[in-house]
Amino acid sequence: MPLDEKGGRADVYEHTPRIELRQLRYFLAVAEHLNFTRAAEQMGIAQPPLSQHILALERQLDVKLFVRSRRNVALTPEGEALVSFARRLNNTTQMAAQVVQAIARGEDGPLALGAIFSSIYAVIPRILPPFIKKYPKVKLHLQEMTISQQISALKEHRIDAGILRGPINERELEAVTLFQEPFVAVVPSGHEFCREKSLTLAQIADQPLIRIYPTANRDFSRRMFGALLDQGHKLNIVQEVSDTHTLLGLVAAGVGVSLVPASLQNLQIAQVRYIPMREKTPITTLQLVYNKENSSAVLGNFVRMVQSLAPELGATLGTGKPSDQR
Repeated sequence: MPLDEKGGRADVYEHTPRIELRQLRYFLAVAEHLNFTRAAEQMGIAQPPLSQHILALERQLDVKLFVRSRRNVALTPEGEALVSFARRLNNTTQMAAQVVQAIARGEDGPLALGAIFSSIYAVIPRILPPFIKKYPKVKLHLQEMTISQQISALKEHRIDAGILRGPINERELEAVTLFQEPFVAVVPSGHEFCREKSLTLAQIADQPLIRIYPTANRDFSRRMFGALLDQGHKLNIVQEVSDTHTLLGLVAAGVGVSLVPASLQNLQIAQVRYIPMREKTPITTLQLVYNKENSSAVLGNFVRMVQSLAPELGATLGTGKPSDQR
């Protein structure tokens, strides 16, 4: 017989006593004090209504929960059995209320972050510790993602926020600029340039170059060697890659040299060396990006904290001129 027909699960539910949490709280107060007057005072109601609630609970369960005399109140075996269940339910409801209220305040809940390779070593160590300290119950999930992967994930609500190279011009997304920074040269550790304290654009132009695919991030790819093109140098591109992680690996292998954001110097690899440029290079922008439709309170707290840290990030990692424009 189907569960929703007579004799099935629906029939069982229909005949199960329906107990209100308020009744259980009144019952626990009486069970704790074994005195209706003191229990009523604790619950903030008059004694007669409290007694009526207990009587109603006993009628619903068809049992006696208390033995009452003119001088004493005592729990029956049935009442003693109900105490443990009532306490468990009361504690569970209190915990549920605390959790949902914490989520509403952004103090609990998940936060999924995407980050480009360079930011994991430069930015993440500066923004996550203070956030975790203030919101220890937030469940963080961080993954390295390319710029295009982050944009897709943000649009599809697979991550809450991303740290990537901007500018980002997507209708669904909001961007907070963290800082701007110049490029530095990165060369193999055994390269002749390692004897130099700084390099010129002309020196870089004569080398085999590794760059990011324009399709991966057209603006970033253009800025990498924009200064070389502006001076009329012809680029000797020997490899194109989709991410900085791979780019560094090829430089370490001696395939060529490149220009990378200055903050990448936070990642020290034995096989490569970072060298400042003597001339000005184009500026690259690091941004925190999120979906405008994401109403997560956890995300709101994260965005506000990162914005408050942006001036410090700009001073230590970028040009010292961070932008607070959205």
